[in-house]
Amino acid sequence: MGPRTALPSPRAGRGPAAALVIGGLAAWFGVTVISQHPQQIFDRFRRYDYTGLLIGNWRFFAPEPAQHDFHILHRVLTADDVQSPWAETTHIPKRTWRQMVWFPERRQDKAVFDVCAELIVSFAQPKLDITKVPAYQVLCDRVELVVREEYRSKPTPKGFQFVIARSAGYDESEDPDYLLISQFIPLQEDHRHE
Repeated sequence: MGPRTALPSPRAGRGPAAALVIGGLAAWFGVTVISQHPQQIFDRFRRYDYTGLLIGNWRFFAPEPAQHDFHILHRVLTADDVQSPWAETTHIPKRTWRQMVWFPERRQDKAVFDVCAELIVSFAQPKLDITKVPAYQVLCDRVELVVREEYRSKPTPKGFQFVIARSAGYDESEDPDYLLISQFIPLQEDHRHE
């Protein structure tokens, strides 16, 4: 047998710079974990993060979690003057096990929730033309997109109307509240797809 060669120590090559990097990453991780606590006193570390990017905010629950879902429904006046029944514009998907890990569709639900919540805040402003509020315009555009998709192979409807309803989510014992019913919104023939 030949001479034995010593294996390098696992700590060989780690100098003060490596220890400094490891210590810095550990401190950053610790501050990020502590900053997730619901008590606002633990947010004091964030004031040192001038970019707002270094210390993430991934709390599992908001300070005041949402207790309702918003639903958008629409109906159309067809080209031959028939009023359709109300139909859901946005659908809240049934929950599955996959969504615990991968749930990109939740972004759409969250966007609808945020737009509706912003619009509701606008209701409190007296003498405000609600149709000029950006959140209202966003909802109009979203509903129009859905209507045009539904009638892509049919004559374009004369227009549509939408409603915002608020429900208790999966608790079906509570009746929904109807918060806003839009005016009739006329549609022009869409020549972009011809």
